[in-house]
Parts: sequence; structure tokens; C-alpha cells
Amino acid sequence: MEGDVRRFIERFEPDSKMILKGPTGSGKSTMLLERYKYMVDELGIPSEKILILLLNRSQSLEWRSKTVLKASGAVWRTSYYGFIQGEIKTYYPLIQEKCPEIQEKSVVPVFLTFESAQFLVAKSIEWRRENKNLFSSVTSYTDRIAIDLTSNLVKAATSDISYNEIGKRLYNALQLKSEEKKQIFYDCDEIISAYRKKCLELGIFDFGMAVELYNTYLFKDERYKAQLFSRVEHLVVDNIEECVPTEIDFIQSLIPNLKSCFMGYNHEGGYGEVFGSNHAYVKEKILDKCRIAELNISYSCKDYMVEFSKALFENIHDLKKNKLGKKVGIEREPPLEIRSEMLEHVAQKILTLVLDQGYMPSDITILSTYADPVTEFVIGRILEKQSIFIKNIVRKDKVLDNPFSKALITLAKLCHPSYGIFPNRDEVKSLIRLILKIDPVRSSILAGEICSQRPFARFPDIEFPGIVERVGYYNIEKYEYIRNWIREYREREKPLPINAFLQKVFLEVLISKDISEGDILEAKNLIDSAQNFIDVVSKFKNINVNKGFIDMVRGGIKSAESIFELEEKLSGDFVLLSTPLAYLAGSLNSKVVIMTSLSSRNWTPRSIKELTNVHVLTKTWNPDLIYTEEMEEENQRRYLALLIRAILKRCGDKLITYESNLSGNGFENDGILSEYFNEILSLT
Repeated sequence: MEGDVRRFIERFEPDSKMILKGPTGSGKSTMLLERYKYMVDELGIPSEKILILLLNRSQSLEWRSKTVLKASGAVWRTSYYGFIQGEIKTYYPLIQEKCPEIQEKSVVPVFLTFESAQFLVAKSIEWRRENKNLFSSVTSYTDRIAIDLTSNLVKAATSDISYNEIGKRLYNALQLKSEEKKQIFYDCDEIISAYRKKCLELGIFDFGMAVELYNTYLFKDERYKAQLFSRVEHLVVDNIEECVPTEIDFIQSLIPNLKSCFMGYNHEGGYGEVFGSNHAYVKEKILDKCRIAELNISYSCKDYMVEFSKALFENIHDLKKNKLGKKVGIEREPPLEIRSEMLEHVAQKILTLVLDQGYMPSDITILSTYADPVTEFVIGRILEKQSIFIKNIVRKDKVLDNPFSKALITLAKLCHPSYGIFPNRDEVKSLIRLILKIDPVRSSILAGEICSQRPFARFPDIEFPGIVERVGYYNIEKYEYIRNWIREYREREKPLPINAFLQKVFLEVLISKDISEGDILEAKNLIDSAQNFIDVVSKFKNINVNKGFIDMVRGGIKSAESIFELEEKLSGDFVLLSTPLAYLAGSLNSKVVIMTSLSSRNWTPRSIKELTNVHVLTKTWNPDLIYTEEMEEENQRRYLALLIRAILKRCGDKLITYESNLSGNGFENDGILSEYFNEILSLT
């Protein structure tokens, strides 16, 4: 295939503007990479004149090692958001000149992390719930409402919908309207408007605001556009079918001014609509702007899997009854009663595949709509007995999952009684075990004594009955040191900023000769996160930023993951565990795909939610329409058909399905995917 790819790429003229159109596994990404190499190495095009737009970090990882060439200079490889963020940083003076809403002038803009944006919106919601009785009829928790509102702002911005139209648009699409619901969406708009106004005043932007600023003040400025067109002479884009509408508008505007353009287009795609992509808009705006090269063969799976994927797609999407020629490579395991039993059977099947059938662990991927720690633990426990290991590629550890970070935050709670955040027994137990290295039983008893102190948890005096026995004579000096350290800190006239506190406690209490490189990195990341949080949130009045950071960490923020850690996660001889979307977004392929919980409803998530609807907040939605239950069911079937077809095209040899009658919560599974599988296989 490699020689064919090279000849295919070389036949295009240097000024070609092409769309490589083909199904999953047809080699589009490979050809784009080869074209890039050819442009730099053979045509002598400066790499800094080529803008490469990719979807995500997984794609960036795939391109990273392959785009550093002998003849290349700086490589301009980024996502759409990364590009916008970079442009705003570079041309921020121009934005400040044109945007009257930015009142606090500074040299550089500040960008909010998703967690910080959610925290700020949640604080606003929390105050209104307590003082104005807003959202009294909304069942979602405050954190969930904050996630929905910040996501709505992003989806609206990337679809070029004004922020003050979000609530009206969502309300108008409801089948069942009422004054109460109308007020709820009005309140949502009020919160978003106030949050946006304050952020812009301070020069602080989340993703949605960054997109809005770029499109309103930069991309409409002729001076900027002249600069942009002089810098971007060539464009390479992968997976244009998964682009958000404003990215499509951006690409469409670039094309006439480019010397060359190469884009990968999967006409079978569109699974990224949950993140705001719009396949219909791509067809409308881009496909007729370039020549199209058809790639019709899927190299990532066998012919029988292509046939099966087509038959299943048509039966789900169009409700046709197409006869299937053969079902080679499709194994449909009978339903089991409970989910844990199903997971144990999955593990046993993997052992058979590896030990008896000659597959490598890395040939196998388990797809779960949850990919949760329980799934990972139950399957992993059985596999480890045979020295086979599982790696969950979607699990990003929470900050508090790391014992060292957990100890830092526990000490922050113990040292700041005024915050009113009481450490629980498990947190104090983990801290004691880390510092004093004593067994779990004594650690638990000692933690109980510490937490029972009034008015706030504290380390008892060494003379307290039973303390010496719990601590051990060899640990008395260390125990006294930490006890006195906490007491002296509490007596300070003014507490330190949380980042300075974390650094102090790391250096004076927790650091030891046993500390690992990973623990040092976790501590550094936590301190950096605290610094960033303070820099941003301290600009907002009436918020205790130090307590706020602890609250945010307690809420479950994830550890930062570098691209090197992502690379490590995707390499090695491990069985992979993933959600369907993460598997597809990561451009992964496997010889064996095991789909679990096939009868679960989670394969068809609903778009209609209390405060959001992905189909309504997009460019091609007619705001005069009502989003009906019939539309929802059709969209669920269409999305399921797209998702399953894409998964099957990434399955090289064998597809194995499992399901259970009961979910992990004990409810009966009644999803539709299992029925479609049964139906299509019965036609063999």
C-alpha cells in the first residue's frame, strides 16, 4: 500500500485543492501525512507556511513524530481551538482596540480551563438558588447545571449563535411549553450573560468566548486577514466531517487564498455531533470547493466486516431487512443475568483469545459505554493472574486519586478551619499512612481520634491515651513535628495563598527520600493549578479563592495529562478499555473488538436534556421548529448507525458482543442495539 500511496500523492499538482473522500480505514490520514512530507521534502515548501488542523490530542500525537522532517522548520500543527487561542494571544492588542467590552487592559489574555469556568458559573447558580430561589423545579445538581450552561455557550459560539439567543432557542424547540420553563431558560440566559460580561471586562475567556472574539473582531478585520493569508499558504485538515460550523466557515474563507489544500473527509462520519460538529454543514459549505478523490476500500477490516457493517447500518438507519451473506468473525454471546457476571465472561474470553488463539493483548479492545473503574477492576483482576494487563485509555485520574495530592489537600483542610471544610476519616487515614508509614488498622484508629477532636479535627497531644501505641515509639518525633507544624500554621495571623501553602507543606512536611518522580510531578501540577486558579478567580470579587480551589479539587477535577503520558497510554502490549467515542476519536484499530452491555440504553444517549439540546444549538437548526420525540428517536437511530458502522470498520478480524439482562444498578436493560444485532444475524 505504501508505494500506491506515494504514487497517488505525487500525481497531484503543487497547487492542488483536494478532498480525499473515503470510508473509515481507507487511508486518508496516511495520504495526508505523505502529502505533507512530499510538500516539505520534495517541493521545498516551508513547514511554517503549512497549517495542519487536527481534531484532538490523539491525532496530534499520531502526527507529532511524523511531521518533524529533515527539511522542516517550525511545524504548525494544532486543533481549531489551539489555533484560535494562539491567534488571540498574538493579536490581543487589536482585539482590545476593537472590543469595548474588555475594560481591564493587559499585555496577554487569560484563558479559563473548563473546570475554572464551571466553578465560576456554579458559584453564580449557587448564589441565585440560595437567595432568589432560582431553578427550584430543576432536578439537576448545581454542578450539572453549570456544565450544561458552559457547554451551551461553547456550542452556540462554534455555531455562530448569539449567546443571548440560547435560552430562547432551546425554549422554542420544546414540545411542552410553560411559563415556568420559559422563566428557567430566561434565568439561564441571565446567568450566562452576567458570567460572559464579567469575564470579558476582566480579559478572561473560556472556549466559547475565545471563538466569539476571534470571529467577531479578528477574522472580520482586513488587516488581520491580510496577515493570515500571507502566513497560511497551504492547508492540511483531517476529518473535516467532524469540524464545528465556525471551523468550516474559517476553512471555506481560506480556500480561495491558498496555494494548495488537502483535506480528509469520511462520508460515513458524524459521530462528533455530541461535541458540536455538523456533517450537514460540511456538505453544504466545503465539498464543492475542491476536487474530490474517491477512496473506496477499507483496509482496516475484512470484506465480511464491511458487509456486516453495511447491513447493520441499513437496518438501524433505514429499517430495511437486507439479507447477510455470512457472519464470519461475528460472535454473539448469549445474555447473562447480571453485569458483573458478564464482565467475568469477557475476561475469560480474552484469556482464550490470548492463551489459546494466539492473539496479543494489544490486538484486543473492549468497548464499554462506561469504561468505568468497576469494569476495569473486574476484568483486570482476572487477567492479571495470567500476567495480562488492561489499560483504560479514557480514565483520567482525579487529582485526589493520587495519594500524594490527596495528602496535600487533606493538610490544606486541617490547616484552615475557617474554610469549614472538614476532612473525613479516610482522608486523614491516607495522610497518616503516607507520613508515618504505619499499618491500615492503626492508621484508621488514629484518624478517628483526629477527626473526633472538637471544634475542628486536630492531632491530639502525644500524652493523649493510646496515641503512642497507635503512632509507635520510632514515629513519635515525626508525629510531634507535623502536629506542631499544623498548630503553628493555624496560629498565623493570615493564611498563605493556597499555591504558596501547598508549596510550603510539600517542602516542609511531605518531602522525603522515598518520594517518587511521579509524586513530585503531581505536586508540581497541583501547585501550578492552584496558581492559575488564583490568577484567574481572584479577579472576581466576593469569592474566597483559596477555599474555592479546595472545593474545586474536592469536586473531582482530573489530573493534567501530557501528550507524552497519552503516548505511553496508547503504547505497549495491553488490552485496551475504551468508550466508543474515545476509540473512534483516537483513530485506533484492533484485530478484536469486544462490545459489552449491548442491551444498555447508554448506546443511544438522549439529546433532549433539562437545559440543553445539541441539535437545537447548531447552525443548521431552524429556530421555528419544535424538536419532537419522533425527531429524537430518529436522531438516536441515525447516531447509533453511524457509531456502530465506524466501530466495525476499525475491527480487523473479529467482533464479539456481550450483554446482561440487568444493569450495574440492578435495572432491566432494554436498549435497542441488541435487537438490531439479533435481527440482522437472523437473516444470515
